[in-house]
Amino acid sequence: MYILPLLFLISFAFAEPTGEVGSSSADFFRHPSSAKNYSESWDYVFVLDNGAKAYVTYTWLNSSNEVGTQFSIWNFRNKSANVGRIYPKERYSENRTTNVISIKDEYKMENLPGKDHRVLFTADKNGKFFLDLKFTSAQTAKIPNNGLFNVDGQVCGLYIHIPYGRVEGRVGINGDTVAVKGYGYMDHSWTGTETTNVISRSFIFTTTTLEKNVNKISGRVNVSPKGTLFGYAVPVIEGALAETVMPIQILDNGSNYNPKKFPGNVEIKWNREEIPPFSFAAAYQEKFPLLASLGIPKIAISAKGGEIYHLRGRSKTDPWGRVDWAISGK
Repeated sequence: MYILPLLFLISFAFAEPTGEVGSSSADFFRHPSSAKNYSESWDYVFVLDNGAKAYVTYTWLNSSNEVGTQFSIWNFRNKSANVGRIYPKERYSENRTTNVISIKDEYKMENLPGKDHRVLFTADKNGKFFLDLKFTSAQTAKIPNNGLFNVDGQVCGLYIHIPYGRVEGRVGINGDTVAVKGYGYMDHSWTGTETTNVISRSFIFTTTTLEKNVNKISGRVNVSPKGTLFGYAVPVIEGALAETVMPIQILDNGSNYNPKKFPGNVEIKWNREEIPPFSFAAAYQEKFPLLASLGIPKIAISAKGGEIYHLRGRSKTDPWGRVDWAISGK
């Protein structure tokens, strides 16, 4: 567990990306690594028109030679539920001809990110869970400098494949399955070490609206334990997709943010002055325990340094409108 000093002052560094501008589809598949603690994740956020929110994560874990699958849903017919499963890495497969990533044929990502990209999750563990959503439209983001960041000497990859998109399909809990429509966000990341070694806090955020000619913002910003910022956002200014922006400072209640704690009032400033800061009050709707959801025993969670939580909420912001967000960390 972290021990917080009484006074904490931090000077943020910005991790400059390396390489050339890349395309989103080139990095959909796994980035194999022999590093002992290498990990890789595909993350989805779905904000549904019926008021529910759903989250799906697929993870490759070199440290345990396993792959993880995780699904949670909030406010689905006034119910919230979650399920996580862990499988040996042999259950993972990918087909670069048909553009399919599969885990045990029960969890899939089909078609390259963009329109018609499909996500399937089906599990029978302490209940029955089902999600099958396809993007009916998708804004393909530019990935700055191949999405590679040098973070305190460790190379990390981050690819926001779909910053904005509409989805439709079916979602169900315990046989109560309904047709849904909504908004979708998808990103993909990897590190050559334990994720918590390079990420102390992670912010995912996405504007969900059909309004035209409005400002929108979507992306992921991470803070390392040493205070290094990395990640980027994809802004839409008055309806037009703008160039990506990268964080140069995070404030919490007006002071430099301490990445060893969850924030109260966030302000993220960008490397382009013409792009307004992203400010929101981090009053959450849901606090979600990651490791416990995977069935990891409390003693093992303690040995790993404590539970990792997702705080998830919604804020009305100026000038970005309604933004749904998730903040992750110990």
